[in-house]
Parts: sequence; structure tokens; C-alpha cells
Amino acid sequence: MSRKLSLVHNTTLSYAGQAYALLVGVLIMPFYLGHLGAEVYGLVGFYTVMQSWLQLLDVGLSASLVRQIAHHRGQAEGGLRDAGWLLRSFEIIFLPLTLGTLLVVWQGSGWIAAHWLNAQALSTATLMQCITLMGAMVGLRLYATLYKSGLQGLEMHAWLNGANVLIATLRYFGGLALVAFVSQDPLVFFEFQFVVALVEVAIFASQAYARLPAPSRLSGFNWGLVGPIVPFAASVSFTSVLWIVLTQLDKMLLSEQLSLSHYGYFSLVALMTNGILMLINPLVQTLLPRMTMLKAEAREQDMQQLYLGASRFTCTLLFPLAAVMGVHAYDLLLAWSGDAEAAAWGAPILLWYALGAAIMAASAFQYHLQYAHGRIRLHVWYSLVSALVTVPVMLLAVENHGALGAALAWFILRLVSFAIWPQVVHSRLAPSIHRHWLGDILRISAVTAFSLLITQPLYQAIAGGRLSSLFALGLCGAITLALVLASDRAMAARLLLLLNKPSVGR
Repeated sequence: MSRKLSLVHNTTLSYAGQAYALLVGVLIMPFYLGHLGAEVYGLVGFYTVMQSWLQLLDVGLSASLVRQIAHHRGQAEGGLRDAGWLLRSFEIIFLPLTLGTLLVVWQGSGWIAAHWLNAQALSTATLMQCITLMGAMVGLRLYATLYKSGLQGLEMHAWLNGANVLIATLRYFGGLALVAFVSQDPLVFFEFQFVVALVEVAIFASQAYARLPAPSRLSGFNWGLVGPIVPFAASVSFTSVLWIVLTQLDKMLLSEQLSLSHYGYFSLVALMTNGILMLINPLVQTLLPRMTMLKAEAREQDMQQLYLGASRFTCTLLFPLAAVMGVHAYDLLLAWSGDAEAAAWGAPILLWYALGAAIMAASAFQYHLQYAHGRIRLHVWYSLVSALVTVPVMLLAVENHGALGAALAWFILRLVSFAIWPQVVHSRLAPSIHRHWLGDILRISAVTAFSLLITQPLYQAIAGGRLSSLFALGLCGAITLALVLASDRAMAARLLLLLNKPSVGR
């Protein structure tokens, strides 16, 4: 068997692809706002929220498929002989879920258009047609995610990276060309996005069938393969429900409270903060299979060191980014969108959401440690308690203080849980690493705060127009990142060494 790409190479490739998709989205979305208007942009934001909620129909199967394939690859025997049949079984499970989603969204589109979304310019009939297309796209994304998960378990990150770049180019640049030169009708825009979703499923399905073929074309559902996965998938599904409550409840509540135009402004803020969370996805996509494999190979020490190094790397990257975004929120939004009203409305909200997003990204690593051990009972209880606290707090915050109240409540909840929960997880699964982990968090936070103070005069001296403000923000961010890196010069070398350690299962 040819030598697999190292994990650091896989991660670099994934980062390149996702950085491209994120950068293209960030650059093009303000043009969507300009061409389509705030109301239609708010409708795009509502689709993002709907997609997050309806992805719960996955019921943990995609995540289970990644782990199952990675686990088999770490075993001396067994390999992937049943992986294709498992994929086929999951396809069969997804069929009624997809059709049911489309039917329910279609039936409920009238109520959503008339009673939930607060539109002034868009007609109810147009909203209903767009919402129905959203339901169809969510169903397609269920299958696309399933096929991606199978390929992710095989660590085909280079191919996945190329395919994701292709889809992102078609989705964003194609959409921009459509609204700029062809039509600004929201229905035409969503019809185009539906076609892109079809292309996405076709691309990933063809590769999944080639790499993970079923025993035969007529192979059906195999309970013998699915049954053992059900407890883990059920746990993942339950925690996914709670995770959506924690991360999307505020967005869903605000979609009903805010006018669709103001929800468009809020969607700009959500796009930027989601970008912070998305930056860890490439690392997670390569980290989880490798941590699972190291655990299967009984290499506990290597797995823990990889966990620490990845967590340190993530915080080193995201804490400076989120801090610069939050402190300079108004200037960033104005320079990015060119819309003074959107910048004034969103700046105080972006501050708290950006900081909270960085904390949430760092918090995710405790789940990754439990995932690698195949023991996520702690995460189930954590998610349940968090949801029980978050729901009433967020309801009160949105009802009484709107979007700003939601942002502040979300930040406080993330900060409190981050102060308590990591020590609980580490004490159960890896007691020896907590002191090192906490030291990294405190060092990175302190250096980030110090760097913001000393770069403030530089920012004020440079910033002026849109381009100079963006340049000043980039320079201050680069200086802050460099100072954080300099506070632990050996970090990069240690992480590269850990990521490149070969697996004995190769």
C-alpha cells in the first residue's frame, strides 16, 4: 500500500480548501447584500439556520460512519470489507428522512412565510417557493454529508479539498454572476443554489461508490452492521440536538423577532462568527480519525499529546483573530460591507459573538477527546445541562434585549462553561494534561490582550478609508498572532512532529 499523506499534509490541504471557501464567501456576501437587498440576504441567513436545524435528521449516522471506518483502519484485521454495505444501509435510512423533510417544509412554507418571517417587500408566494427549495436543498445536503463522511473516514482529504473548492467556486462565483448579470429575483437565486446542491451530491456520491462499493447493486439494509453502531449514533444524535439548541436557538428566535432586513444585518454578523468556528473544521476532519486510530492502537500518550498540540494551535490562531474582530467590530463591518447602517447595528453584537465563538471552538476539543475514547456519556450530560440553562436564558435575553441581549447572554454562557467543563473531562479521561492545557489557555489569552493594547495606536494611525482600515486590521492581527506564537516558540515544532508520526496501522 502506498504511503498515506501525513496528518499535517492532510490538515494543510483541508485548511487550504476551507480557507478558500470561507474567504470567497466572506468576500462575495457583501455583494449579495448590495445586489439582492437586506431582505433577501436575511432570507439567505434564514436558510442557513434551517439547514442547521434540519441536519439533525442525520441522527448521528454520518459521524458514526467516520468513526467506524477510521476504527477499522486502525485494526490489524477486518479492514473495510463491510464499509460499503454500511454506507448503503445508511442511504436507505436517509431516503424517508429526506422525502419527509421536503413534504413537511412544503406544507409549512405558507405558515413560515406569513407568520414567522417579517418581510415587507417580498410577497408571501415568493417566500413560500424559496422556503420549499430550502427544504429540498437540506435533503440533498444530508446525502452529501453522508458521502463526505465515508471519504473522510478513509482520510481522502486531498480529494475532498479539491471537490470542496470546486463546489464553493460554483456556489459563490456562480451565484454572484447570476445576481449581477442575469437576475436578482430571489426565486431564481435559490433555484440556482438547488442545482449546485444536486451537482455536489453527484460528485461526492460517485467517489464514495468507487471507494466504498456495496457488495452488489441490489444490496439492501444490513442490520448486522448498523445495529452495533446504534448506541453511539443515538448518543451523537442526542448531543447534536442539544448542540443545535446551544448554537442556533438565538438565531431561530431572532428570525421571528427581527424584521427580515435587520435579520439580513444579523446574518452578516453570523457569517463572520461562523467563520471563526469553521476555521477548526479542517483540523477536526483530520484529527478525529487519527485520534481514534491512535486510541485503537493503544497509543494513549501519543493521542493525548496530539490533543494538546491541536488545542494549543487552535487557540493560538483563533483567540487573536476573535479579539481583533471584536474590538474593531464597527470598522471591520463598515470596511467589509460598505454599509454604515449595517456596521452601526452589528458592531456591538459582533463583539460578543466573536469572543464567544473563539471560546466555543476551544471548548470543542473536550468532545473530541471523548469521541476518540468512544465514551461520550459525559458530553451527553454536559449538553443536556447546558441546554436546560441556555433555553430560558436565551428566551429572556431575546425577548427583553433583542439581538444584543442574545449576543451577551451567549458569550457569558460560553465563558462560564469553559471555566468549569474542561477540568471535568480531563480529570476523567486524561488527568495529567489539564495543567498543561490550562497554562496554554492563560498564556495565549494574556498575550492576546497585551498585544491588542500595544497595537491600538498603530491601528489609529493607519485606519481611515475602507482599504486602509482593512490593512490596519490585518497588520494588527498579524502582530498579535506573531506575539502569541513568540510566547511559545517550540509549539510549531512539537505539533509538526506529532502530526507526522506514522501510524503502525499504515
